[in-house]
Amino acid sequence: MGFFQYIEPEKYSIPSAAVREFEERLARLGVRMHGFLLLCGKDIVGERYYAPYGPDTLHRMYSITKSFTSMAVGLLLKQKKIALEDFICDYFPEMLPEGGAHPWCREMTIRDMLTMRTCYASTTFKRYEGDGWVESFFRVKPDHVPGTVFSYDTSSSQVLAALVEKMTGMDMLDFLRREALERLGFSQEAYILKDPQGVSQGGSGLMCTLRDVAKAAWLCNHYGILEGEELLPAEYMRQAVSNQVPTDLQPVLDEQGGYGYMFWMPRAESGRTATARNGREYSPGFTMYGMGGQLALCFPELDFCLVTMADTIGNPAGLQMIYDSFYDILFPAVCAGRGGEKEAPDKGGWSKGKVWSGRYIFYENPMKWTWLEFDWKGQKLCFENPEGVRELAFDTEEWRMQSFPGTSYQCECRGEWKSGHFLLHCFITDEEQGHVSMDFAWKDERLSVRMTGTGEPFLQYYKGIGSARRDV
Repeated sequence: MGFFQYIEPEKYSIPSAAVREFEERLARLGVRMHGFLLLCGKDIVGERYYAPYGPDTLHRMYSITKSFTSMAVGLLLKQKKIALEDFICDYFPEMLPEGGAHPWCREMTIRDMLTMRTCYASTTFKRYEGDGWVESFFRVKPDHVPGTVFSYDTSSSQVLAALVEKMTGMDMLDFLRREALERLGFSQEAYILKDPQGVSQGGSGLMCTLRDVAKAAWLCNHYGILEGEELLPAEYMRQAVSNQVPTDLQPVLDEQGGYGYMFWMPRAESGRTATARNGREYSPGFTMYGMGGQLALCFPELDFCLVTMADTIGNPAGLQMIYDSFYDILFPAVCAGRGGEKEAPDKGGWSKGKVWSGRYIFYENPMKWTWLEFDWKGQKLCFENPEGVRELAFDTEEWRMQSFPGTSYQCECRGEWKSGHFLLHCFITDEEQGHVSMDFAWKDERLSVRMTGTGEPFLQYYKGIGSARRDV
């Protein structure tokens, strides 16, 4: 094994029975696990594979690849080849359309791309008439102002992988190996699938072993530092695995904790602090997350990782079963073994951002909204859509009952501030039931809003992403 060694979990006061219970629950629920590994420091305290998979099997890790792309971008930053506020268009002039890129594309920064706050509502190469994955990012029509709301965009990580390879002249994984991963014993057989143009699929193409992911997770858990040597830039890694943007509008619990630089933040339950014997509080941690049950749940202050590989693609509940089994069984045992008890959630860091009063006029948008205006004192949102001028009242402490705009259906609404974003949630509580959630984010004298909701016909104008400019 080299980098790691095997230790009984009891050394860390984690009962072997808890590890067995975790495994047995997943088997009982029918989750198609391919393997899992529990890591305390450099000690493996639990590892299991399911035939035909084994410790040397190269497995598709899907979007865990994005976290590797983020590490590679951090290395470019360390080598002073880039800055996070650089405009991505400046690095790919050959990809721009004749006449230049759209203004919203031109103002998009590398930081915007790392935090999934691009100018696109979805992956561009999946809706591009050409076959150039990187080229699509600069030629598809933007949806909204970048640097505002979160919207998951795999083309962002694809372009960042292309940036790494353009700036280094190397395959991205070879670059990571040379600078950091070889020191950890990362397997030489691992590779990243290529796009049609030969660029590493920086969003989903990593093929490696479970232990390879565990080694990378360990390094991230230590902010890129191995035995005092900074393999990855420590300050960048601290930012990368910290909450940079709220993700409350995501559809499932374990995607709603926030997002860093291509790392997910964990659910609120694990974000609770736990006081150890030395008086320090455990930080909430972060997650590398790939489709189908590829996970690395990491907790730096606990010095603990759970790494899994699985196939839950055909089982919509399978991924949730892995998460829930971990948080119900293993996470309490790990916290107790580290000498802490979970306490009240830490709500620090959430604050009201700088916002402009007055009316905002929308650019073309799928919701077909014309304008909006917040009355912060009166706690209501006024807007116009094809149904006419409407308003929604809200409170930031209690749910506000009212009729949903344009209907006789009763609904309850509440707003909250998170990291400079204003989130508005509305739930229909009548003969029809459904919900709408809105994420408002400001940039300069503009704002963007992302709306999600259920499928009732009367909610047709409350789904999508759009941007507006302040009416001066």
